[in-house]
Amino acid sequence: MRTWWRSLAGLLLLAGFGLAPAARAGMLVEALFDDVPLRLETGSNHGRVLVTVAGEHYLVDLAPQNVYRLDGGAPALIRAGLADDGASALPYVLDHWSAGPPVAGHASTYHVLQVDEQICGEVLASAWMTPFLEPVVRSLELMQRVAPELRPVRRENCGAIPFTVYARNGWPLMAGWRDEAAFLTQTVRFDHYPDDARFLRPGDPPPGAGAG
Repeated sequence: MRTWWRSLAGLLLLAGFGLAPAARAGMLVEALFDDVPLRLETGSNHGRVLVTVAGEHYLVDLAPQNVYRLDGGAPALIRAGLADDGASALPYVLDHWSAGPPVAGHASTYHVLQVDEQICGEVLASAWMTPFLEPVVRSLELMQRVAPELRPVRRENCGAIPFTVYARNGWPLMAGWRDEAAFLTQTVRFDHYPDDARFLRPGDPPPGAGAG
């Protein structure tokens, strides 16, 4: 059952993993989601997440659950919280089985995803990253409602598994389906310092406006 992640774990030894988060630092995550390249980053305000999906750019505003599509002229507002996430309402259970292999210097734990007696996937997770990467998990949950490339893939006897299921027991360094990776973390950095102006919503004043 574990052969797929033994080889894939070696790939992550080359990936960049930053240090534990500083107080005002942003975060950067790069991953493959069913082979779709994905980049998520925050600035000092972790309530807004810039997301790049296969080269298309979005700004996720977590509190109102809104997503702005940034390409193609004026930003387009999408009320993502009202959209269907496309996920199946199945009784998914993600059970911790054992310790996993070290991944890029981080300990992982090995989990098996099941629906009743059907095995639907395996996850190598990092529990300590969970509170720090919560904004990233929440933004991916909203982006699965908006970006067709990220819609949960329906699999025989397992339904359409949403990302939040993979993230139940910790950040999914790898999540797999039989002999392939459905989600593969390539980079996690907690020492990311992008320009906070990049996270402004349409109509927001620029940083420092009105000061004086």
